[in-house]
Amino acid sequence: MASKGAPAEEDVELKIGVKVSVDGKRKGIVKFIGKTVYGPGVWLGVELEKPKGTHDGLQDGQRYFTCKPGHGIYVKADQVVEKNKNWFGGGNAAVRMIQSFVRGNKERQVTDHKKVFMAWNALDLDDEAQHHEQAATQDRVEALLRASHPSVAQLPNEISASTLAESCGVPIDPTKWGEDMEVEPEYEGPRVSFPITEQGAADLLHHIRANPDLPLHPKYMAQLLGRVTKLLQDQGVGPVNHCTVPPDGKIIIFGDTHGQLADFLLVLQRHGPPSEKVAYLLNGDIADRGDNSVEIFVVVLVYKLLHPNRVFINRGNHENHDINRKPAEYGGGFYDEVMYKMDGSVFLMFQQFFETLPLVSVIEKQVCVLHGGIPRKEGVLLKHIEAIQRRRQCPKVVQTADDAILFDLMWADPQDQRGIALAAQRGPNCRKFGPDVTKRFLSDNALSLCIRSHEVPISLRGFEERHDGRLLTVFSASNYCGQAGNYGAVVVFDSDMSYTLEEHMAPDLDSMIAEYIESLPASAKGSAAGAMARVTSWKSGQNAQVDLEKSREQMQADVMAKLEVKICQHKDGLWWYWKNEDHENTGMISAAKWREGMTSQLNLDVPWFSLQKELANPDDNGNVNYHAFLERVRNSAMSEGLKNTTAGWEKLMVVKLYESILRCDMTLKQTLTEFDPDGDGVVSPWEFKQALRNANVDIPDQQLNAIMRTMDLQDDKLDVASFLDRFQVV
Repeated sequence: MASKGAPAEEDVELKIGVKVSVDGKRKGIVKFIGKTVYGPGVWLGVELEKPKGTHDGLQDGQRYFTCKPGHGIYVKADQVVEKNKNWFGGGNAAVRMIQSFVRGNKERQVTDHKKVFMAWNALDLDDEAQHHEQAATQDRVEALLRASHPSVAQLPNEISASTLAESCGVPIDPTKWGEDMEVEPEYEGPRVSFPITEQGAADLLHHIRANPDLPLHPKYMAQLLGRVTKLLQDQGVGPVNHCTVPPDGKIIIFGDTHGQLADFLLVLQRHGPPSEKVAYLLNGDIADRGDNSVEIFVVVLVYKLLHPNRVFINRGNHENHDINRKPAEYGGGFYDEVMYKMDGSVFLMFQQFFETLPLVSVIEKQVCVLHGGIPRKEGVLLKHIEAIQRRRQCPKVVQTADDAILFDLMWADPQDQRGIALAAQRGPNCRKFGPDVTKRFLSDNALSLCIRSHEVPISLRGFEERHDGRLLTVFSASNYCGQAGNYGAVVVFDSDMSYTLEEHMAPDLDSMIAEYIESLPASAKGSAAGAMARVTSWKSGQNAQVDLEKSREQMQADVMAKLEVKICQHKDGLWWYWKNEDHENTGMISAAKWREGMTSQLNLDVPWFSLQKELANPDDNGNVNYHAFLERVRNSAMSEGLKNTTAGWEKLMVVKLYESILRCDMTLKQTLTEFDPDGDGVVSPWEFKQALRNANVDIPDQQLNAIMRTMDLQDDKLDVASFLDRFQVV
């Protein structure tokens, strides 16, 4: 098996050993010329005179030359100029100098954006870590209640989607989904007839391409979900699904799409819809964040029914109830999307469907495709994965071997170090796996390559090769969340199992719709455009793709706003850290000490040096007035009224209340009394604040009001049952 499509090697004037200037500013000696795994064309390995490189010749597990640590760099051939050729020298020296200068500016912009992306990604992972910490705390509270109350102890630890659906009156028999729904006479959207035909599928795809803001009727959505769920059951699809590449055809593997319909449609436009010659495998995380997860599912489900052996879907960590219930700005959004376009019963049908999806797909007994990573348990075989119970929600806390396998397949990340390590940035249950783990897993299961998704490569490419080429990350949502500025990619396997990596940057969805409508025959244009004009679209705000420059500005602003909130949350720790460094009590610290404090107290993997100018505003001597800094950040956050961070503050309060209950070892009756001391069945703002104070959580009235606004109040009070239910929802 091999990657293909590399261009022919170019002619290069430079020779090994020649002194060069890289991008017109760094001097060094050429140590290597040739092809690399870093991209097409000719690359040069240069040993720099000063330690301004990134390695000693070894990068991403590949070595093409050896030099002193920190002096090595790989660059494209047109980025260097021979040192003894001046501006007026022969050949194309002047042109190349100008190109190097322009390229240097562009590279600095890209580098700056990557650093901001690192901060944005660290904050996103921190949100996930808080989610896992909160889930672990909730699990401990549930264990305490089970131990104290026999009636509660009979309930299952991990409630499956079918149990939840049945308790809400939604049938668990998928053949009955949608039976009790009626299509209203005024419904103007597409109709679905069964069995699905090529024309019927083409009509639905046409509707999605021309008018995605007019959603499918809930009855049709329920029927599609029910029929595909029944199909998976009839096919006997388990946790491991085996599939093949169509003879003389291809299979296209998607990474995360996260509701970004433009990326999905762009790939379909390039390769065509599923057919006897074209198969698709979607590697999880279709749901959440973006605006159009439902529309992607509609297309996938329709073609799954039409071509059962040409459409495959793996389950990702976002195909899970608790993540879907979170708001879009905190990594969820699918619940809100379904509730706007459909209703709650359809959401519960989606959850049952998610639990029937496989966790791993194996292509031609050679390549395994999974969403997150390789399980932490040594010696895991495909037969062990096949044997686990996956018809449940992802476990909140890893307690058994099966829990670990299920959790890691959806949540684990790779690392360059050997072995298994804690992935603290994602949460207490999450793990990282090294190249030796990948090699052993592939060898034990007679496989040659593992493809996973789950994260945007830090290079902002659509793919990333790791672990000596045995592990490939593919991420398909370009310009992720309308901010990241990354490329998307898919993997295309031909029938000989050679593969190509195809990157893309999708245009905004409105442009794609307009272009598609313009390509239609004149008779079809009017109806498509007219239908668009009648629709008010639902937008989460997460997929409003704009040009890259605006995306970068938006990301910068988003990072600064989120960092201000984190700083407010840790202001006491920051103040004490810097106060202890301020030996002369001047109110000033060095920028280096400012960075140390931020790293120590916020525990975020953020490039503070790159952000310190805008955040800390150091003076000409490189010192920071930490009193003024904390006051400025606090005022900025409070002036916003915490309107964009209410859910974040609420989560912290809930976690602290949970921990307080655990420490106090209270019975259920005592817990209720803590929230509702006067026993009137409702929680007033005063009672809520008293509960927080009893838990040693003291917050100002402005933040208390912000938290209370997120709850459904009646006459400025909250029903006790609703209040306790909030603990399970947040």
